[in-house]
Amino acid sequence: MRVFGLLVLVLWLGCASAQTTIRSVQLAGVSVAAPEQVGASLYALIGTAPTDEQLRAALEAVEAWYRQRGYTLARVADYRLDESGALTVQVAEGVIEQIEVRGNTRTRTEVLRRLLGVRPGEVYNEERLQRVRQRIGRFPFLRDAKLGAEPGERVGATTLLLQVEEEQSLDFAVAAGYSSEQGFVGYAELIETNVGGLGHRARVQWQREQVRNPATGEYEALRPSYSLSYEAPRALPSAFNFGVELYDRAPFYPVFYADLDTVRRYERRRGVAAYIGFDWRELFELRLRFRADRVDYDDAPDALLTPTLRAANRGRFDALGVQVIYDTREGRFPRTGVYASVLAERALSGDFRFTRAVGEARYYIPLRREQTLALRGVAGVASEDAPLSELFWAGGYDLLRGYAQDEFRGNRLVVGSAEYLFPVLEAVQAAVFVDVGAVWSSGTELSDVPVRAGVGAGLRFASPIGLIRFDLAYGKRGFVYLSLAGVY
Repeated sequence: MRVFGLLVLVLWLGCASAQTTIRSVQLAGVSVAAPEQVGASLYALIGTAPTDEQLRAALEAVEAWYRQRGYTLARVADYRLDESGALTVQVAEGVIEQIEVRGNTRTRTEVLRRLLGVRPGEVYNEERLQRVRQRIGRFPFLRDAKLGAEPGERVGATTLLLQVEEEQSLDFAVAAGYSSEQGFVGYAELIETNVGGLGHRARVQWQREQVRNPATGEYEALRPSYSLSYEAPRALPSAFNFGVELYDRAPFYPVFYADLDTVRRYERRRGVAAYIGFDWRELFELRLRFRADRVDYDDAPDALLTPTLRAANRGRFDALGVQVIYDTREGRFPRTGVYASVLAERALSGDFRFTRAVGEARYYIPLRREQTLALRGVAGVASEDAPLSELFWAGGYDLLRGYAQDEFRGNRLVVGSAEYLFPVLEAVQAAVFVDVGAVWSSGTELSDVPVRAGVGAGLRFASPIGLIRFDLAYGKRGFVYLSLAGVY
Protein backbone atom coordinates (compact mmCIF):
# COMPACT_ATOMS: atom_id res chain seq x y z
CA MET A 1 0.00 0.00 0.00
CA ARG A 2 2.85 2.38 0.82
CA VAL A 3 4.59 1.68 -2.49
CA PHE A 4 1.29 2.14 -4.31
CA GLY A 5 0.78 5.54 -2.64
CA LEU A 6 4.25 6.68 -3.65
CA LEU A 7 3.60 5.48 -7.19
CA VAL A 8 0.38 7.51 -7.41
CA LEU A 9 2.17 10.63 -6.18
CA VAL A 10 4.98 10.13 -8.65
CA LEU A 11 2.57 9.59 -11.56
CA TRP A 12 0.62 12.68 -10.50
CA LEU A 13 3.73 14.77 -10.83
CA GLY A 14 5.26 12.63 -13.54
CA CYS A 15 5.20 15.27 -16.25
CA ALA A 16 6.57 17.96 -13.98
CA SER A 17 9.39 15.80 -12.66
CA ALA A 18 10.34 14.68 -16.12
CA GLN A 19 10.68 18.26 -17.32
CA THR A 20 11.71 20.17 -14.21
CA THR A 21 15.22 20.41 -12.87
CA ILE A 22 15.39 20.21 -9.06
CA ARG A 23 16.93 23.41 -7.72
CA SER A 24 16.38 22.92 -3.97
CA VAL A 25 15.17 20.30 -1.48
CA GLN A 26 13.34 20.91 1.77
CA LEU A 27 12.48 18.12 4.24
CA ALA A 28 9.73 18.93 6.73
CA GLY A 29 8.98 16.92 9.89
CA VAL A 30 12.54 15.64 10.37
CA SER A 31 13.82 15.68 13.96
CA VAL A 32 16.04 12.63 14.54
CA ALA A 33 18.94 13.86 12.42
CA ALA A 34 19.97 16.66 10.08
CA PRO A 35 17.75 16.84 6.96
CA GLU A 36 20.85 16.59 4.77
CA GLN A 37 21.66 13.26 6.40
CA VAL A 38 18.15 11.83 6.26
CA GLY A 39 17.48 12.99 2.71
CA ALA A 40 20.93 12.47 1.20
CA SER A 41 19.33 10.59 -1.69
CA LEU A 42 17.11 13.60 -2.46
CA TYR A 43 19.85 16.20 -2.14
CA ALA A 44 21.86 14.18 -4.64
CA LEU A 45 19.17 15.00 -7.23
CA ILE A 46 19.76 18.76 -7.06
CA GLY A 47 20.76 20.01 -10.52
CA THR A 48 19.16 17.04 -12.27
CA ALA A 49 15.79 16.37 -13.93
CA PRO A 50 15.06 12.90 -12.48
CA THR A 51 12.83 10.32 -14.06
CA ASP A 52 9.84 8.92 -12.20
CA GLU A 53 11.85 5.85 -11.24
CA GLN A 54 14.76 7.92 -9.91
CA LEU A 55 12.48 10.12 -7.82
CA ARG A 56 10.62 7.13 -6.45
CA ALA A 57 13.90 5.42 -5.53
CA ALA A 58 15.13 8.56 -3.75
CA LEU A 59 11.93 8.80 -1.71
CA GLU A 60 12.09 5.11 -0.79
CA ALA A 61 15.72 5.60 0.24
CA VAL A 62 14.52 8.17 2.81
CA GLU A 63 12.18 5.60 4.33
CA ALA A 64 14.91 2.95 4.17
CA TRP A 65 17.23 5.29 6.12
CA TYR A 66 14.68 5.40 8.92
CA ARG A 67 14.02 1.64 8.90
CA GLN A 68 17.73 0.80 9.12
CA ARG A 69 17.92 2.81 12.34
CA GLY A 70 14.84 1.33 13.96
CA TYR A 71 12.32 4.08 13.09
CA THR A 72 9.89 1.57 11.64
CA LEU A 73 6.84 3.89 11.62
CA ALA A 74 8.47 6.70 9.64
CA ARG A 75 6.92 7.39 6.22
CA VAL A 76 7.10 9.93 3.40
CA ALA A 77 3.63 11.43 3.82
CA ASP A 78 3.65 13.85 0.87
CA TYR A 79 5.89 15.81 -1.47
CA ARG A 80 5.61 18.55 -4.06
CA LEU A 81 7.83 19.73 -6.91
CA ASP A 82 6.84 23.17 -8.14
CA GLU A 83 7.69 24.83 -11.44
CA SER A 84 10.65 26.68 -9.91
CA GLY A 85 12.34 23.36 -9.09
CA ALA A 86 11.72 23.45 -5.32
CA LEU A 87 11.12 19.92 -4.00
CA THR A 88 9.31 19.84 -0.65
CA VAL A 89 9.01 16.50 1.15
CA GLN A 90 6.82 15.98 4.23
CA VAL A 91 7.98 13.18 6.56
CA ALA A 92 5.79 11.57 9.24
CA GLU A 93 8.34 10.09 11.67
CA GLY A 94 5.90 8.33 13.98
CA VAL A 95 5.97 10.58 17.03
CA ILE A 96 4.72 9.07 20.30
CA GLU A 97 1.83 11.32 21.29
CA GLN A 98 0.80 9.47 24.45
CA ILE A 99 1.65 6.42 26.58
CA GLU A 100 -1.13 4.16 27.84
CA VAL A 101 -0.62 1.64 30.64
CA ARG A 102 -3.06 -1.24 31.13
CA GLY A 103 -3.33 -4.23 33.44
CA ASN A 104 -1.74 -2.72 36.56
CA THR A 105 -3.67 -2.86 39.81
CA ARG A 106 -0.98 -2.20 42.39
CA THR A 107 1.90 -0.54 40.58
CA ARG A 108 1.24 3.14 40.01
CA THR A 109 0.71 4.13 36.40
CA GLU A 110 3.09 7.09 36.63
CA VAL A 111 5.74 4.75 38.05
CA LEU A 112 5.45 2.37 35.09
CA ARG A 113 5.68 5.31 32.69
CA ARG A 114 8.82 6.50 34.45
CA LEU A 115 10.36 3.02 34.40
CA LEU A 116 9.80 2.89 30.64
CA GLY A 117 12.09 5.87 30.20
CA VAL A 118 10.18 6.95 27.07
CA ARG A 119 8.33 10.25 26.89
CA PRO A 120 5.59 11.65 24.65
CA GLY A 121 7.08 13.67 21.83
CA GLU A 122 9.87 11.18 21.14
CA VAL A 123 10.00 9.34 17.82
CA TYR A 124 9.06 5.66 17.92
CA ASN A 125 12.19 3.54 17.59
CA GLU A 126 11.78 -0.24 17.57
CA GLU A 127 15.42 -0.96 18.44
CA ARG A 128 15.27 1.20 21.54
CA LEU A 129 11.89 -0.20 22.57
CA GLN A 130 13.27 -3.73 22.31
CA ARG A 131 15.91 -2.75 24.86
CA VAL A 132 13.17 -1.22 27.02
CA ARG A 133 11.22 -4.51 26.83
CA GLN A 134 14.28 -6.39 28.05
CA ARG A 135 14.77 -4.03 30.98
CA ILE A 136 11.08 -3.98 31.97
CA GLY A 137 10.97 -7.78 31.80
CA ARG A 138 13.63 -8.01 34.52
CA PHE A 139 11.53 -6.26 37.17
CA PRO A 140 10.46 -9.03 39.58
CA PHE A 141 7.05 -7.49 40.34
CA LEU A 142 5.96 -7.96 36.70
CA ARG A 143 5.11 -11.45 35.51
CA ASP A 144 4.73 -10.26 31.92
CA ALA A 145 5.06 -6.97 30.06
CA LYS A 146 4.15 -6.29 26.42
CA LEU A 147 5.10 -3.05 24.73
CA GLY A 148 3.70 -2.04 21.33
CA ALA A 149 2.31 0.78 19.22
CA GLU A 150 -1.20 1.68 18.14
CA PRO A 151 -2.31 4.35 15.61
CA GLY A 152 -2.44 7.80 17.12
CA GLU A 153 -5.12 10.42 16.81
CA ARG A 154 -3.01 12.54 14.48
CA VAL A 155 -1.44 11.62 11.16
CA GLY A 156 2.17 10.59 11.67
CA ALA A 157 1.70 9.97 15.42
CA THR A 158 1.36 6.81 17.49
CA THR A 159 0.22 5.72 20.93
CA LEU A 160 2.63 3.58 22.95
CA LEU A 161 0.82 0.82 24.84
CA LEU A 162 2.29 -0.99 27.85
CA GLN A 163 0.26 -4.06 28.85
CA VAL A 164 1.43 -5.62 32.11
CA GLU A 165 0.59 -8.62 34.23
CA GLU A 166 1.72 -8.14 37.82
CA GLU A 167 3.47 -10.73 39.98
CA GLN A 168 3.22 -11.31 43.70
CA SER A 169 5.73 -8.86 45.13
CA LEU A 170 5.95 -9.95 48.79
CA ASP A 171 7.95 -13.10 49.55
CA PHE A 172 8.92 -14.58 52.89
CA ALA A 173 11.30 -17.47 53.49
CA VAL A 174 12.21 -19.06 56.80
CA ALA A 175 14.08 -22.13 57.97
CA ALA A 176 14.77 -22.15 61.70
CA GLY A 177 15.30 -24.37 64.73
CA TYR A 178 15.79 -24.01 68.45
CA SER A 179 17.81 -25.71 71.16
CA SER A 180 18.09 -24.85 74.83
CA GLU A 181 21.89 -24.66 74.61
CA GLN A 182 22.31 -22.66 71.40
CA GLY A 183 19.00 -20.80 71.06
CA PHE A 184 17.55 -20.07 67.66
CA VAL A 185 19.49 -20.98 64.53
CA GLY A 186 18.36 -20.69 60.94
CA TYR A 187 17.51 -18.16 58.32
CA ALA A 188 14.66 -15.74 57.62
CA GLU A 189 14.20 -13.28 54.78
CA LEU A 190 11.44 -10.86 53.85
CA ILE A 191 11.49 -9.30 50.36
CA GLU A 192 9.09 -6.72 48.96
CA THR A 193 9.86 -5.91 45.32
CA ASN A 194 7.16 -3.27 44.84
CA VAL A 195 7.09 -1.09 47.95
CA GLY A 196 3.99 1.09 47.90
CA GLY A 197 3.48 0.42 44.20
CA LEU A 198 6.66 2.39 43.46
CA GLY A 199 8.69 -0.48 42.01
CA HIS A 200 11.21 -0.18 44.86
CA ARG A 201 12.80 -3.25 46.47
CA ALA A 202 13.24 -3.74 50.22
CA ARG A 203 14.83 -6.74 51.93
CA VAL A 204 15.24 -7.70 55.57
CA GLN A 205 17.45 -10.69 56.38
CA TRP A 206 18.34 -12.55 59.57
CA GLN A 207 20.46 -15.63 60.01
CA ARG A 208 22.22 -17.53 62.79
CA GLU A 209 24.09 -20.65 61.86
CA GLN A 210 25.93 -23.55 63.37
CA VAL A 211 29.54 -24.37 62.57
CA ARG A 212 31.73 -27.26 63.64
CA ASN A 213 34.75 -26.22 65.64
CA PRO A 214 37.70 -27.95 63.90
CA ALA A 215 39.58 -28.26 67.19
CA THR A 216 36.83 -29.81 69.34
CA GLY A 217 34.55 -31.26 66.69
CA GLU A 218 31.57 -29.74 68.51
CA TYR A 219 28.88 -27.68 66.79
CA GLU A 220 28.42 -24.13 68.01
CA ALA A 221 26.19 -21.25 66.94
CA LEU A 222 27.58 -18.09 65.38
CA ARG A 223 26.45 -14.62 66.32
CA PRO A 224 23.22 -13.55 64.56
CA SER A 225 23.53 -11.70 61.26
CA TYR A 226 21.29 -8.86 60.11
CA SER A 227 20.90 -7.04 56.82
CA LEU A 228 18.52 -4.34 55.61
CA SER A 229 18.59 -3.05 52.04
CA TYR A 230 16.51 -0.73 49.87
CA GLU A 231 16.81 -0.14 46.12
CA ALA A 232 14.92 2.34 43.94
CA PRO A 233 15.21 2.11 40.11
CA ARG A 234 14.79 5.38 38.24
CA ALA A 235 13.55 7.09 41.39
CA LEU A 236 15.68 10.19 40.85
CA PRO A 237 15.38 12.64 37.94
CA SER A 238 16.09 11.21 34.50
CA ALA A 239 17.44 7.63 34.61
CA PHE A 240 19.17 7.64 37.99
CA ASN A 241 18.91 4.73 40.45
CA PHE A 242 20.05 4.39 44.03
CA GLY A 243 20.43 1.70 46.66
CA VAL A 244 21.58 1.45 50.28
CA GLU A 245 22.30 -1.48 52.60
CA LEU A 246 22.98 -1.65 56.36
CA TYR A 247 24.48 -4.86 57.71
CA ASP A 248 26.05 -6.70 60.61
CA ARG A 249 26.66 -10.17 59.27
CA ALA A 250 28.78 -13.13 58.41
CA PRO A 251 29.01 -14.18 54.74
CA PHE A 252 25.61 -15.37 53.57
CA TYR A 253 25.54 -18.87 52.15
CA PRO A 254 22.11 -19.76 50.71
CA VAL A 255 22.83 -23.45 51.27
CA PHE A 256 21.05 -25.97 53.45
CA TYR A 257 23.96 -27.49 55.35
CA ALA A 258 26.27 -26.27 58.10
CA ASP A 259 29.45 -28.35 57.90
CA LEU A 260 31.63 -25.55 56.52
CA ASP A 261 35.08 -25.60 58.12
CA THR A 262 36.51 -22.44 56.59
CA VAL A 263 37.94 -19.30 58.10
CA ARG A 264 35.62 -17.19 56.00
CA ARG A 265 32.65 -18.61 57.88
CA TYR A 266 33.87 -16.61 60.90
CA GLU A 267 34.20 -13.33 59.03
CA ARG A 268 32.17 -10.56 60.63
CA ARG A 269 31.34 -7.45 58.60
CA ARG A 270 29.52 -4.38 59.90
CA GLY A 271 28.86 -1.29 57.88
CA VAL A 272 26.92 0.46 55.18
CA ALA A 273 27.05 0.24 51.38
CA ALA A 274 25.39 2.59 48.92
CA TYR A 275 25.35 3.31 45.21
CA ILE A 276 23.92 5.77 42.75
CA GLY A 277 23.53 4.56 39.19
CA PHE A 278 22.68 5.94 35.78
CA ASP A 279 20.97 3.95 33.01
CA TRP A 280 22.39 4.65 29.56
CA ARG A 281 20.68 3.44 26.38
CA GLU A 282 18.73 0.84 28.38
CA LEU A 283 21.67 -1.58 28.08
CA PHE A 284 24.30 -0.04 30.33
CA GLU A 285 24.24 1.11 33.92
CA LEU A 286 27.08 3.08 35.47
CA ARG A 287 27.24 2.96 39.27
CA LEU A 288 29.29 4.93 41.75
CA ARG A 289 29.61 2.76 44.86
CA PHE A 290 30.70 3.42 48.44
CA ARG A 291 31.07 1.11 51.42
CA ALA A 292 32.31 1.65 54.95
CA ASP A 293 33.17 -1.69 56.58
CA ARG A 294 34.47 -2.84 59.94
CA VAL A 295 35.70 -6.44 59.72
CA ASP A 296 36.95 -8.96 62.25
CA TYR A 297 37.54 -12.71 62.69
CA ASP A 298 37.37 -12.70 66.48
CA ASP A 299 35.24 -15.86 66.62
CA ALA A 300 37.61 -17.93 64.49
CA PRO A 301 39.29 -20.79 66.40
CA ASP A 302 43.08 -20.91 66.56
CA ALA A 303 43.06 -24.03 64.40
CA LEU A 304 41.83 -21.91 61.48
CA LEU A 305 43.39 -18.51 62.20
CA THR A 306 46.17 -17.65 64.64
CA PRO A 307 45.73 -14.74 67.08
CA THR A 308 48.36 -12.78 65.13
CA LEU A 309 46.47 -13.15 61.86
CA ARG A 310 43.18 -12.33 63.56
CA ALA A 311 44.64 -9.06 64.79
CA ALA A 312 46.22 -8.25 61.41
CA ASN A 313 42.89 -8.68 59.61
CA ARG A 314 40.77 -6.73 62.11
CA GLY A 315 39.99 -3.14 61.15
CA ARG A 316 37.89 -0.70 59.21
CA PHE A 317 38.08 0.97 55.82
CA ASP A 318 36.14 3.24 53.45
CA ALA A 319 36.15 2.14 49.81
CA LEU A 320 34.97 3.96 46.69
CA GLY A 321 34.22 2.05 43.52
CA VAL A 322 32.96 2.32 39.96
CA GLN A 323 30.84 -0.39 38.38
CA VAL A 324 29.66 -0.83 34.79
CA ILE A 325 26.81 -3.25 34.05
CA TYR A 326 25.70 -4.43 30.61
CA ASP A 327 22.51 -6.46 30.47
CA THR A 328 20.43 -7.70 27.52
CA ARG A 329 18.64 -10.51 29.36
CA GLU A 330 14.87 -10.63 29.45
CA GLY A 331 13.06 -12.09 32.44
CA ARG A 332 14.33 -13.27 35.80
CA PHE A 333 15.26 -16.74 34.49
CA PRO A 334 16.60 -15.86 31.02
CA ARG A 335 17.17 -18.13 28.04
CA THR A 336 18.85 -15.51 25.85
CA GLY A 337 21.00 -12.45 26.31
CA VAL A 338 24.26 -11.30 27.86
CA TYR A 339 25.06 -10.01 31.32
CA ALA A 340 28.44 -8.43 32.10
CA SER A 341 29.68 -6.49 35.12
CA VAL A 342 33.02 -4.90 36.00
CA LEU A 343 33.67 -3.39 39.44
CA ALA A 344 36.84 -1.58 40.51
CA GLU A 345 37.33 -0.39 44.10
CA ARG A 346 39.91 1.51 46.09
CA ALA A 347 40.13 1.79 49.88
CA LEU A 348 40.66 5.49 50.58
CA SER A 349 40.87 5.62 54.37
CA GLY A 350 40.93 3.40 57.44
CA ASP A 351 43.20 0.61 58.60
CA PHE A 352 43.66 -0.97 55.15
CA ARG A 353 44.73 0.36 51.76
CA PHE A 354 43.98 -1.88 48.81
CA THR A 355 42.76 -1.93 45.21
CA ARG A 356 40.39 -4.58 43.96
CA ALA A 357 38.66 -5.35 40.64
CA VAL A 358 36.30 -8.14 39.67
CA GLY A 359 34.40 -8.90 36.49
CA GLU A 360 31.67 -11.37 35.60
CA ALA A 361 30.03 -12.33 32.30
CA ARG A 362 27.08 -14.61 31.54
CA TYR A 363 25.96 -15.65 28.07
CA TYR A 364 22.73 -17.54 27.42
CA ILE A 365 22.39 -19.41 24.15
CA PRO A 366 18.90 -20.70 23.27
CA LEU A 367 18.77 -24.21 21.79
CA ARG A 368 15.96 -26.31 20.40
CA ARG A 369 12.94 -27.37 22.49
CA GLU A 370 13.44 -24.87 25.32
CA GLN A 371 16.99 -26.00 25.93
CA THR A 372 19.67 -23.50 26.94
CA LEU A 373 23.45 -23.37 27.08
CA ALA A 374 24.55 -21.02 29.88
CA LEU A 375 28.17 -19.86 29.94
CA ARG A 376 29.70 -17.96 32.85
CA GLY A 377 33.09 -16.46 33.59
CA VAL A 378 34.42 -14.67 36.68
CA ALA A 379 37.83 -13.03 37.06
CA GLY A 380 39.31 -10.87 39.79
CA VAL A 381 42.54 -9.23 40.91
CA ALA A 382 43.44 -7.52 44.20
CA SER A 383 46.57 -5.77 45.38
CA GLU A 384 49.03 -7.58 47.64
CA ASP A 385 48.03 -5.42 50.62
CA ALA A 386 44.41 -6.55 50.48
CA PRO A 387 43.20 -7.98 53.82
CA LEU A 388 41.70 -11.41 54.20
CA SER A 389 38.16 -10.07 53.82
CA GLU A 390 38.91 -8.67 50.35
CA LEU A 391 40.51 -11.75 48.82
CA PHE A 392 38.73 -14.02 46.34
CA TRP A 393 37.27 -17.34 47.48
CA ALA A 394 36.33 -20.33 45.34
CA GLY A 395 34.86 -23.74 45.88
CA GLY A 396 31.30 -24.64 46.76
CA TYR A 397 27.80 -24.23 45.39
CA ASP A 398 28.51 -21.08 43.32
CA LEU A 399 32.10 -21.04 42.09
CA LEU A 400 33.94 -24.29 41.32
CA ARG A 401 31.48 -27.00 42.29
CA GLY A 402 33.01 -30.30 43.35
CA TYR A 403 35.06 -28.75 46.14
CA ALA A 404 34.42 -27.65 49.73
CA GLN A 405 32.84 -24.26 50.34
CA ASP A 406 35.49 -21.50 50.12
CA GLU A 407 38.26 -24.08 50.03
CA PHE A 408 40.62 -21.83 48.04
CA ARG A 409 41.54 -18.17 48.43
CA GLY A 410 43.96 -15.69 46.89
CA ASN A 411 44.21 -12.27 45.27
CA ARG A 412 43.88 -13.69 41.77
CA LEU A 413 40.82 -15.54 40.47
CA VAL A 414 39.71 -17.05 37.15
CA VAL A 415 36.69 -19.38 37.09
CA GLY A 416 34.47 -20.47 34.22
CA SER A 417 31.48 -22.76 33.84
CA ALA A 418 29.27 -24.21 31.11
CA GLU A 419 25.82 -25.50 31.90
CA TYR A 420 23.36 -27.28 29.62
CA LEU A 421 19.76 -26.91 30.80
CA PHE A 422 16.63 -28.64 29.54
CA PRO A 423 13.06 -28.83 30.88
CA VAL A 424 11.78 -31.99 32.55
CA LEU A 425 8.55 -30.76 34.18
CA GLU A 426 6.71 -27.47 34.44
CA ALA A 427 8.93 -25.03 36.38
CA VAL A 428 11.63 -27.73 36.70
CA GLN A 429 14.85 -27.91 34.67
CA ALA A 430 17.64 -30.46 34.61
CA ALA A 431 21.26 -29.40 34.22
CA VAL A 432 24.59 -30.90 33.25
CA PHE A 433 27.62 -28.74 33.99
CA VAL A 434 31.38 -28.42 34.10
CA ASP A 435 33.35 -25.88 36.19
CA VAL A 436 37.01 -24.99 35.70
CA GLY A 437 39.02 -22.43 37.64
CA ALA A 438 42.02 -21.34 39.63
CA VAL A 439 42.69 -19.14 42.65
CA TRP A 440 46.21 -18.10 43.59
CA SER A 441 48.32 -15.38 45.14
CA SER A 442 50.41 -12.84 43.27
CA GLY A 443 54.02 -13.86 42.90
CA THR A 444 53.14 -17.42 42.01
CA GLU A 445 54.44 -18.53 38.64
CA LEU A 446 51.55 -19.22 36.28
CA SER A 447 53.02 -22.63 35.50
CA ASP A 448 52.67 -23.48 39.19
CA VAL A 449 49.04 -22.36 39.51
CA PRO A 450 46.82 -25.43 39.99
CA VAL A 451 43.80 -25.54 37.68
CA ARG A 452 40.88 -27.44 39.16
CA ALA A 453 37.77 -28.83 37.49
CA GLY A 454 34.45 -30.22 38.59
CA VAL A 455 31.60 -31.89 36.71
CA GLY A 456 28.08 -32.72 37.74
CA ALA A 457 24.35 -32.65 37.18
CA GLY A 458 21.39 -31.17 38.98
CA LEU A 459 17.85 -29.84 39.02
CA ARG A 460 16.48 -26.29 39.03
CA PHE A 461 13.14 -25.55 40.71
CA ALA A 462 11.39 -22.22 40.15
CA SER A 463 9.83 -21.10 43.43
CA PRO A 464 8.23 -17.86 44.71
CA ILE A 465 11.39 -17.10 46.72
CA GLY A 466 13.80 -17.68 43.84
CA LEU A 467 15.53 -20.49 42.02
CA ILE A 468 16.28 -23.57 44.14
CA ARG A 469 19.25 -25.56 42.84
CA PHE A 470 20.08 -29.18 43.67
CA ASP A 471 23.50 -30.23 42.34
CA LEU A 472 25.61 -33.36 42.50
CA ALA A 473 29.22 -32.52 41.64
CA TYR A 474 32.55 -34.30 41.60
CA GLY A 475 35.91 -32.56 41.70
CA LYS A 476 38.19 -33.21 44.64
CA ARG A 477 35.51 -35.65 45.74
CA GLY A 478 31.76 -35.94 45.54
CA PHE A 479 29.61 -33.09 46.89
CA VAL A 480 25.88 -32.46 47.18
CA TYR A 481 24.67 -28.85 47.06
CA LEU A 482 21.19 -27.57 47.79
CA SER A 483 21.11 -23.82 47.41
CA LEU A 484 18.87 -20.85 46.78
CA ALA A 485 19.67 -18.33 44.06
CA GLY A 486 17.77 -15.14 43.17
CA VAL A 487 18.36 -15.63 39.43
CA TYR A 488 20.19 -18.20 37.41
